[in-house]
Amino acid sequence: MSARITITTKGVKGAGLMLQEFIQNVPRVLGSRPLEEYASNTVDNMSMEAPVDTGYLRSFIRWSRVNPTEISIMSWAPYSGFVDQGTHLMPSRPFFSDNTINSGGVGANEMAFASQQYLRILINKYQNMP
Repeated sequence: MSARITITTKGVKGAGLMLQEFIQNVPRVLGSRPLEEYASNTVDNMSMEAPVDTGYLRSFIRWSRVNPTEISIMSWAPYSGFVDQGTHLMPSRPFFSDNTINSGGVGANEMAFASQQYLRILINKYQNMP
């Protein structure tokens, strides 16, 4: 998932320092909630859409935190990739790849709002720097 924020720094004399502080602190300011919401929503959707024969594939889709700004979503069933992407013997049933892309908006609004609030604080802080 990616986000784009446009910042206009006209009239903000400490704009360079402001941007550095924003980049450095944004993971702490945003916290882990938006990323965890995305991960949980994605895993839930994958589990609902995973084909079921024995239930093994569906029950072993998990997410874990890699670092403060990154998660990993895995399907531990050894045949997951073959089901998702298909083979020359069976068509694809993209329960994994489709949901990774389609769940991208979850948590995005919360991250955008928190970023906007933090940027307002920083603009006020750096606006009148010499």
